Amino acid sequence: MRWLTKQVSGRASYATRNNINDVEAMSMTSDEFISEGINNAELAQAAMDLDQSQMLLERSIWCFEQTDIIELAAKARIHYSSVLFRLEIEVPYDEKSSNDLAVIEMRAAQLIESLTKEGLLFEVLNIFSSVTPFLSEYGKEELEKRFIRKIRLAGKEE
Repeated sequence: MRWLTKQVSGRASYATRNNINDVEAMSMTSDEFISEGINNAELAQAAMDLDQSQMLLERSIWCFEQTDIIELAAKARIHYSSVLFRLEIEVPYDEKSSNDLAVIEMRAAQLIESLTKEGLLFEVLNIFSSVTPFLSEYGKEELEKRFIRKIRLAGKEE
């Protein structure tokens, strides 16, 4: 227990970081916030409903923001952006103009790049599935052949 304590005014106290100005945040330690954030992010990954996934990721981001570990919050934000994007493109496909299709393709490419950098390959596959109806045949085939197939193979090896 010694490594969990530190001396404050000559007395031993638990070495936790809390924001004393935020009563709600004081109820949990930094490690508990990280744990809760990871749990919410994992639940969001497994959720079938995008609205539920969005809500879980919002909670995950909030938990990570209560700690000093900005990398986890950034990763959750990228995942959250991806879920929002997938929600946006759920409208009927025939309402999209060719300009809209180019914007969708560009945003999908940017998200895929960011998700890949963060190691969120499961969400790369989700984005690919969501944007497939908007891609040209050539674009679908090339993306599948050069990138998506490798992600699927890597997932099977794990």
